[in-house]
Amino acid sequence: MTTGSPDDILDRVKKTLPGRWFAWVAPYRDALIGGLADSASWCYGLIGYARAQTRIATAYGIWLDLIARDFLADFLTRNGMSDDSFRARLRATILQERVTRKGMINAITALTGNAPVIFEPWNPGDAGAYSGAGFSCGQFGYGVGRGGYGSMNLPGQIFMQVKRGSPSGIPNIGGWANKALGITTPGGYGVGSLAYVNSKSRLTGITDAIIYDVINKTKPTGLIVWVKFV
Repeated sequence: MTTGSPDDILDRVKKTLPGRWFAWVAPYRDALIGGLADSASWCYGLIGYARAQTRIATAYGIWLDLIARDFLADFLTRNGMSDDSFRARLRATILQERVTRKGMINAITALTGNAPVIFEPWNPGDAGAYSGAGFSCGQFGYGVGRGGYGSMNLPGQIFMQVKRGSPSGIPNIGGWANKALGITTPGGYGVGSLAYVNSKSRLTGITDAIIYDVINKTKPTGLIVWVKFV
């Protein structure tokens, strides 16, 4: 029996009764207790429901919206997102380090489940130093180490690769196939499932717009962030 079901509660109550008072099979008694067990089972279900709404990790429906409003007022709204997507974005927003590189990485990681790859051309920590024959001053060279060509002509700019944690877009609709451009997708004339969509069409999952919004709210002030989705 399922814990908290009417049959489970009826069985538990019967086991508490003194054996000498009633026979184990007593239809009138069981009918009376069974009616009370139905009400008790409904109340037990409310306990589980209420318990789930006390934590961001388990809350769902309107209660997740109320939690977001308690923490962030009107700063963050659902805008058609599913509970899981909204929960991930809420976690990425609350109590996170802000306007720093680390804060931006943490927020995007919490949202997508994947840490972004960041390269700052003007940051020696990313560009490294070149090591060549006869001298050794860094960990960057031909076929050696990790780094990139730095540039002081790109101050205050960073390049970021972001990997989504789940698919996003319009569900069950394939992209447009164009053989002339070498694009092969599930949709096309007489092929697959496709539809005309616009900016008002409802999207699902972690969309580009959601990721851009998190970046804009967590990036260091004054920086330009160039984003590539992979």
